[in-house]
Amino acid sequence: MERWSWLKSVWRNLFSRSKVERDLDDEVGSYVEMAVEEKIAAGVPPSEARRAILAEFGGTERLKGSVRDVRAGSSIESLLQDVLYGIRGLRKNPGFVAVVGFSLALGIGANSTIFSVLNTLLYRPLPYRHPDRLVAIWQTEMNHPDWRVPPPIAELNDWKQQNHVFEDIALTSQTQTSSISGLGAPEPIRLQYVTPTFFHVLQVKPILGRVFIQGDLHDKDQTIVLSYAYWKRRFHSDPDVLGRVFTIQGVTSTVVGVMPAGFAPFYGDRIDLWWPINPFGARYVHRIDHWLMPVARLKPGISIEQAQRQMDVIASRLANAYPETNKGVDDVVVPLQQQLFGRIGRTLYPLFGAVAFVLLIACVNVVNLLQSRTETRRKEFALRATLGAGRGRLVRQLLTESGLLALMGGALGVALTFGGIALFRALAGDFPNAANIRVDSRVLLFTLGVSVATAFLVGLAPAIYASRPDLNLALQEGDRRTATASRGYTRRLLAISEVALAMVLLVGAGLMINTVLHLQQVNPGFNARNVTTMEIQLPAGGKYLAPVPGQDMGGISPRVPAFYQQLLEKVSAFPGVQSVGIASALPTRAFQGYSFSIVGHAPPPAGQRPGAGSNVVSPGFFHVLQIPLLRGRYLDEHDTQNSPWSVVINQAFARRYFPNENPLGQQLLLRYGSFDIDEAHPRQIVGVVGNIKQNAPQDQAEPFVYVSYLQQAQILPGGWVESLLHQTLVLRTAPELARQQGDLAAEVKNAVAGLDADQPVTDVMSMQDVLGESISGSRFYMRLLAIFAAIAALLAAIGIYGVMSYFVSERTHEIGIRLAMGARRWDVLALVGKLGLQLTLIGVAIGAVLALGLAHLIAGMLFGVKPDDPITYVAVAAGLIAVALLACFVPARRASTVDPMVALRWE
Repeated sequence: MERWSWLKSVWRNLFSRSKVERDLDDEVGSYVEMAVEEKIAAGVPPSEARRAILAEFGGTERLKGSVRDVRAGSSIESLLQDVLYGIRGLRKNPGFVAVVGFSLALGIGANSTIFSVLNTLLYRPLPYRHPDRLVAIWQTEMNHPDWRVPPPIAELNDWKQQNHVFEDIALTSQTQTSSISGLGAPEPIRLQYVTPTFFHVLQVKPILGRVFIQGDLHDKDQTIVLSYAYWKRRFHSDPDVLGRVFTIQGVTSTVVGVMPAGFAPFYGDRIDLWWPINPFGARYVHRIDHWLMPVARLKPGISIEQAQRQMDVIASRLANAYPETNKGVDDVVVPLQQQLFGRIGRTLYPLFGAVAFVLLIACVNVVNLLQSRTETRRKEFALRATLGAGRGRLVRQLLTESGLLALMGGALGVALTFGGIALFRALAGDFPNAANIRVDSRVLLFTLGVSVATAFLVGLAPAIYASRPDLNLALQEGDRRTATASRGYTRRLLAISEVALAMVLLVGAGLMINTVLHLQQVNPGFNARNVTTMEIQLPAGGKYLAPVPGQDMGGISPRVPAFYQQLLEKVSAFPGVQSVGIASALPTRAFQGYSFSIVGHAPPPAGQRPGAGSNVVSPGFFHVLQIPLLRGRYLDEHDTQNSPWSVVINQAFARRYFPNENPLGQQLLLRYGSFDIDEAHPRQIVGVVGNIKQNAPQDQAEPFVYVSYLQQAQILPGGWVESLLHQTLVLRTAPELARQQGDLAAEVKNAVAGLDADQPVTDVMSMQDVLGESISGSRFYMRLLAIFAAIAALLAAIGIYGVMSYFVSERTHEIGIRLAMGARRWDVLALVGKLGLQLTLIGVAIGAVLALGLAHLIAGMLFGVKPDDPITYVAVAAGLIAVALLACFVPARRASTVDPMVALRWE
């Protein structure tokens, strides 16, 4: 009841002010009259009684003021007055407001943009029910605890039967490329392989139809579930899509469901449909397929630690049951969100630190501007203090004005955040989950919090200064506004700090620019000019897989090498095509690996077989990329299934495993990944080629082997089957013909259609673009740092300009005397420029020291340049000094054109 009465009083005092003031006049008047009558009754003459009462009360207005201060809602009313007064004052200075708002908007917008990314990937819960109960499970070896690989698919059944901590466990692949036919021309699609309980684990229901069930798993026909985006784009949201039949992977596939909008694979890739995998099929009993990630949902009340203890017990049992594949293997349980995006923090947190520097520079800049504005208002604050305004009221007024500026900057910052997110997506390329980065309530609250903190940070120092006005100086007639030394030093220290912080960001950007330049100059070991690449993926089913007598697993049909052999013959006849080849993996892209033993050498201990990367290629691959031959010969057309099996190794392989002997003629027994059976045919080394950058350009060349696509075993793990079906066509064209990629791709598509009308040709790129992709991460980081550094340099230039402008304004009288005494304009320019140069040099020196310490945060991303690279520091320092001198030029030029007579009369 008391609260309701207080609220009614607040409403009346705020929105019925005229009536409240009339009542206050009547009440004060009655109170004064009563006091006067008491004085008269005490014997004071009537003429003296009223004067004595008014002197005692300090006047009726002071009495009214004391009443206003204690009535309900007085603080709100006072705040509204401060806000309105602040708005009126800021409206009179649109230039000042624009500069402050722009500075704060840049800093706040940059912070909100990076926070939006962090929020999407690390802070916002995954978009599933009870996401804290979702975990991923990985295998790791005791000898290599940092390695994490998917477990064998067959272990899913063991886990389900032996665990007591998970509601359910499912397996899922990363997004894969395939093709679909039956909708007109064949087209590429993006699909995700999952086990039937995948949607149940995530607790997501379809908007149409149903999800997979165990009865959907067949060999000759299949069910599929469409994504909402693909359903809308390809089928125009047709509700009758259920039951439609297509051919995918050479298998007849029927649509049984459509998932809701926003449901996407974990990494945020575009996805068209889901394809069910039978983890209990005969194909996986050998425990050699490691390509599906387990996702599990914990039972309510079960912790990660409890689940880990359970998996330790299961891993020990499996090691005893299957020592060939599971000895020395552990299972690791990690929260799903940490598994998906945990490593992203290493990239994003340094960027978050960079934008925090940008905001700090903006705040320092605004403090400088507010300090200058406060100097011009000293007489106003002195008059208000003289009229009775307390220090608290003056501080509140300045903080209110800084709050208005910060909120305006925050609002503009939110607008810039939308543009910043769009720019981030454009620069990020395949950055995980980039499509889902957005501004939500959490981002808005963060922006509001940053704005409030900024208001306090930028407004406190000017407010404290304004609350202690020098009344004698401020009320003097003709105040010359000569700043005290302490205030001048404070302003200069602020400018120095801006330059120092900008120096740190510029050094970081300079180091990353140097890194990208060095990466672009790395010799990849082959000639990428005039080379075009395109992807062809035959379906993992139907006519391209053949049964192997006496085996549970299928093998590659002879139609696969025949298809590619005919395609190579057709394409090599195209006008202008100098050479053509195929490869299972392009340089700088993902590849498979063999473990091996050398025939005639002592066999390696169990579990310690050496390994090498591998590529399944046609003979023309070496000629297309012009990989140098160092010894022996390339693979050629005579290396067929019926001839002795051959292998070509790279120089790194020869140096590591044959340091003191000739590798030619040596024989290798290759083993597919963790498959515990060697190939039936030993492969003889027939050639040694130069190292190429098969990994990222900054990585050292590792041992690598090249095998012919015509010499392959019948029984292969699933991942190897995919790599043989999915090949990249590489073509070298004559440079003088300058053929367009689109024309060449059209001819290749016609050639593919002539062999199999259901197979599309996708991902047409030049080899130089493929190399560019390999450094996209460094280029992305460089561009963001460069943007932040450019903003920092701009803000620092504004700060230097503000200090120098104030310096000229404060010393206009002195400059006039100098000019009247015969000083040249060059002397005045030198006076102003010298101060600007001094501030800049001090800031650069401090910034260089800070940069030396902070550059180690990005040391892991650098290549070809050290964190203390002197060339980068000198170049950045020279550029920053040039920008600062440019910022000094306008105030210096204005000072040099001062009219001495006007300056001597200036007040």
